[in-house]
Amino acid sequence: MKPLIGITSDMDEHVFKLRQDYVRAVEMANGLPLVAAPQRDVAKISELIDGLIISGGDDLPPEYYGETVAVPPERLRFVRNERVDFELALLKEMVKRYKPILAVCYGMQLVNVAFGGSLYQDIEYQIEGAINHKEGGHLIKIDEDFYYEMNNAYSELCSPQSVNSSHRQAVKGLGEGLSVFATSKDGIIEGFYKKGYPFLVGVQWHPERSLTTRDKETGLEKYDKLSLAIFERFIKTAGEIKEQHGN
Repeated sequence: MKPLIGITSDMDEHVFKLRQDYVRAVEMANGLPLVAAPQRDVAKISELIDGLIISGGDDLPPEYYGETVAVPPERLRFVRNERVDFELALLKEMVKRYKPILAVCYGMQLVNVAFGGSLYQDIEYQIEGAINHKEGGHLIKIDEDFYYEMNNAYSELCSPQSVNSSHRQAVKGLGEGLSVFATSKDGIIEGFYKKGYPFLVGVQWHPERSLTTRDKETGLEKYDKLSLAIFERFIKTAGEIKEQHGN
């Protein structure tokens, strides 16, 4: 049976919401997606699912990493506290159970803060000479140690990789126990992982979009190999742990 992958959703006052790309990407990597909206029983959810994707979103309120607003307020758009509290609690339960976690964009920032790290509240405002991270794409450099940690799953991807980019905030102080595996040319951390953990990876780009984009001319799906490798390894690990537990 395919591993069941929980995907956290965003929310506003009345509506839960999630881009379809996440569901399609999990299916492409042979997982069974389950949307996990903010709710009370996080322990039960963590028991039910075999892996967790913390999806993208807007900005993490600075009180979660011990700061106040340090940039013009109009530059920020905060995620609702109900979502943050739910995801932090669910993340804690998943780590306790040693289950795989993939954190995307805002999700990566939330994991970093959960492990005691801090954030740049606005890259453009706080980092002189930074490249454009809000839209488009750019190259990232990959640390080859990451390939070995992941059982050489990405050994063919040692050269710089091109990724999409649509974020305003970024990791500043790295969380305890996390290791950087990807950076952009301006020094922004684009990916981290937790050594010795089955699979805990945070990426600043959106790999799910890279897997579900269609070429305008041919109509065929196109994807970058790094994003596909990350999704496949994540789902594979979730499936292996599921089998070990006899579920």
